[in-house]
Amino acid sequence: MIIRAKNLGFCFGVKRSLAFTEKNYPEPIYTFGELIHNSRIVESLKNKGIVAIDDISEADGGTVIIRSHGAPVEVLGLAKERGLNVVDATCPFVTKIRNIVAEKYAEGYKIAIFGMANHPEVVGINSICDYTAFVFDETFPEELYEESKVCIVAQTTSSAEKFKNIINKIEKDRLKTVEIFDTICYTTKERQAEAEELSKKCDVILVIGDSNSSNTRKLKYICERNCKTFLVKSANDLKNIQIKVGEKIGIVAGASTPTESITEVIHYMESNYTDAKNEEFLQAVDAVETNGKLVLREGKRMKVKVTYADEKGITVNFGMKIDGRISAEEATLDGSYNPADYPQGTELDVILLSAKAEDGVYPFSKKQVDKIKEGDKVVDSIRNGEEFALVVDRDTKGGLLGKIGTYTVFIPASQIKERYIHDLKPYIGKTLRLTCLEIDDAKRRIVASQKVILEAERKEKEEIFWTNVVPGVVVSGKVKSISKFGAFVSVDGVDCLVHITDISWTKFKSIEDILKVGKKYEFAVLKADREKGKVSLGYKQLQKHPFDVAIENHPVGSTFVGKITSLMPFGAFVEVEPGVEGLVHVSEASNTYVKNINDIFKVGDEIEVKVLAVDSSEKKITLSAKACLPEVPEEAHKTERKDKTRAPKKNDVQKEEAEWSENAGNNPFADLLKDIEVKK
Repeated sequence: MIIRAKNLGFCFGVKRSLAFTEKNYPEPIYTFGELIHNSRIVESLKNKGIVAIDDISEADGGTVIIRSHGAPVEVLGLAKERGLNVVDATCPFVTKIRNIVAEKYAEGYKIAIFGMANHPEVVGINSICDYTAFVFDETFPEELYEESKVCIVAQTTSSAEKFKNIINKIEKDRLKTVEIFDTICYTTKERQAEAEELSKKCDVILVIGDSNSSNTRKLKYICERNCKTFLVKSANDLKNIQIKVGEKIGIVAGASTPTESITEVIHYMESNYTDAKNEEFLQAVDAVETNGKLVLREGKRMKVKVTYADEKGITVNFGMKIDGRISAEEATLDGSYNPADYPQGTELDVILLSAKAEDGVYPFSKKQVDKIKEGDKVVDSIRNGEEFALVVDRDTKGGLLGKIGTYTVFIPASQIKERYIHDLKPYIGKTLRLTCLEIDDAKRRIVASQKVILEAERKEKEEIFWTNVVPGVVVSGKVKSISKFGAFVSVDGVDCLVHITDISWTKFKSIEDILKVGKKYEFAVLKADREKGKVSLGYKQLQKHPFDVAIENHPVGSTFVGKITSLMPFGAFVEVEPGVEGLVHVSEASNTYVKNINDIFKVGDEIEVKVLAVDSSEKKITLSAKACLPEVPEEAHKTERKDKTRAPKKNDVQKEEAEWSENAGNNPFADLLKDIEVKK
């Protein structure tokens, strides 16, 4: 019995890096180091003219693709200095680690990396902090216990189990200040957990992949603790491995293992260690004899022999007195019929189109059988979990049915979507994207799932989302709904909230006046909490502040007419722009002395003012009404000074009983004597 892990083949990061090699770039094309740790892929790229180099100086112009592991910062700098076209195929999950290290190193943290010191991913991360990181893969460095601030990250393909144990010990020992980031890739965690579970059920585990692949070696380490485990690169390695017939065999594969290698190994194992070795190709409906008489039934699959062939078709004999006929249209799948391809005596696999003779012959179709065989070839290509498309023929109790070649495909209702589907009728005639869960060759039956594909895509999207959606980033989102406390916005399928206080700088009556449901806008990410699944967005943060608009429209020295919004003893507030006010100090209200601001201004008055000064840090604008009035003659100033009375001070209130008149405060000589005690 052979059991395949669900997660086989390239991970997201590997698929992404390989996709870069399919694009057109200035030649020659290089990869910095092996693009992925798999010799088969590296050789394939070399055959395409894409050569792996370990030193940028080896690149003679053209393009260099940075592998999924990333590259040291000095390598990137040197590549640009040499004028190379740099294509960064660094895995987003590795980029996330590099960003964390850059930020924390700048904040004075000591960096610790859980991983292998010589692994290219770790070397690249270490370069971010000037190669000062402590790299460990077993015991946490003792010297870091003396550091005041420590930041810990993990290589994406590290052992999740080991990292968890080390972190538990660190938290128990309680470092002074330590920030721990679990940066092991989620696909790595899933594959390791699956390998652990599978190895406990099986007698033998085959780990498919290269020995220089970090994640592949860790899968082998996990499995060999529970059962016999072999690391194989291809089917050739299986010839030297002794496996007993009847043993339960599990198959897992590293994230950098190509589909070709996986398919070869599975095919070899199924051919040599299962009943499939002795199975023959089964017809859809075998020929049946009743009382020595051949029973004909429409749709019956039969073997026939060619009598002769001409331009109109092929005449065949199938043991009846009446011949059969395959028309030219029903002879081939691709329409390339040639009578010379069907000499007398050739045996053909056909399907009976009608149980009644037409024009003295029974009609057969070879094309329909060829189509079934093509379907059977598809079955071979999906055995390792590759995605395939299927048109649903009908529904049945508990699921949907379709056909691939001679195989019936069953999709359980629980495997159509991520949520259970009760009404199956709408799916009839629809095309589903499926992956194989189980194949029973004896019964020609396949159990498939669309849910697995949708879940994997959702997880990848979520991982990319949370990797990239961090405070300060600008995202595009569609407004889904409005509530009394804000707007809900969908960003890449994730619901985020724009709180009512982050919608506009100015007062507004309704959120709908600013954000419309169903429309897309750009927002600033204010907070992102992955554990709680919450993201806070801001709309006003991407709009100009009203104060900035006001000082752009009314620079220092300019004049404008504004409405008085409020009066205070020290001056009048004037609207500069909606939501922005400036102050006309009482001393700038008039070119004559003003004792009471209410004597010359009223709320709602429109007055001309001049902008005297702007304080951007305090968001203050100083205005002057006096600067916009005609100058008063000197004689008027003299008269004003004669009549002007100084405003009373606190000390004056305490001296109400002194033998001085109210105007004594304007007498210079009186000022000299004000502190001398008066004897009564």
